Amino acid sequence: SLAVVSVIATTTTKNLTATTTPTESRGSDQSVGAEKTPTSIGSGFFISQDGAILTNKHIVEDAALEYAVITNDGKIFPATVVSRNPSQDIAVLKAEGNNFNFIPLGDSKNINVGQTAIAIGSDSGEFQNTVSVGVISGLNRIAAAINAISNKEDSVALIQIDAVTNPGNSGGPLIDLSGKAIGINTVGAQKENIGFALPINLAKKDLTF
Repeated sequence: SLAVVSVIATTTTKNLTATTTPTESRGSDQSVGAEKTPTSIGSGFFISQDGAILTNKHIVEDAALEYAVITNDGKIFPATVVSRNPSQDIAVLKAEGNNFNFIPLGDSKNINVGQTAIAIGSDSGEFQNTVSVGVISGLNRIAAAINAISNKEDSVALIQIDAVTNPGNSGGPLIDLSGKAIGINTVGAQKENIGFALPINLAKKDLTF
């Protein structure tokens, strides 16, 4: 769970009384003449030691915002959006830094109904990891999730898990018992104990390593 992060958006409000245009130092939370307010918007997880992160596209879809991630030990790292998948709810971020704990990627083709899976994320925007253990109860769930996602173009063959997934879990990993990521938590149905995840093999197509 050390590899799971909270994704935050930072909005900047410029001080109109500033007489000069401030130059913000990289990695700084504030600059002269500007005030930034961090807002937790979801989860993500490191997939490489050098700071590559997977999350949901809808979490970082606003190109006007700046983003950062908060690790489990409370450290904040600025993050750049590397790619937003045009047809799936997947985005890749790159955090500034190195030597991050990361989760290896599994193969979602090898998923079976009935196997145990673990969904990890930032529960309802709190800056802490929450773990939901459940059983994969369905594969290729498209119709059940269409009403829970904003665009029909994002409807794909989703993994269904019978574990409670909260809004803040979106973007976090779905992990098998070997510790590999087999999915990205993405939407929840309007019923108890049902969650959905994007198969990890979809995300592999967006990676350049």
